[in-house]
Amino acid sequence: GSSKEPHRPNCLCCIGPPDHAFERACVSVVALQITGVGAVEAEKFVRLLCLQGGGDAVRLSKGKAKAALRTTRGNTSGRLGPLEPFELDRMQDAVVEAYQTPSDDPKSVQNL
Repeated sequence: GSSKEPHRPNCLCCIGPPDHAFERACVSVVALQITGVGAVEAEKFVRLLCLQGGGDAVRLSKGKAKAALRTTRGNTSGRLGPLEPFELDRMQDAVVEAYQTPSDDPKSVQNL
């Protein structure tokens, strides 16, 4: 689109730069190829971890992890059942790791 178009409320360029860590985390979760966890489930899962960490991904508390086991697969969980704890661990590892990887955005690199 042209830069003359009016911006919608909450458009990404008005909020800030795209969240590369969020995108990397989603891709990492999908790449684990856990049955029933696609892009939509990955995004929900990454948001859950970021919500808990206030913008940075952190591992879920025991209670939230228990809930995530049941809810992450969404509508397909009836057929597939809840996630296995080891699957949830792998997903959390992938997300936390993505957020610890420094961004390739030159503006975010501090010259100390």
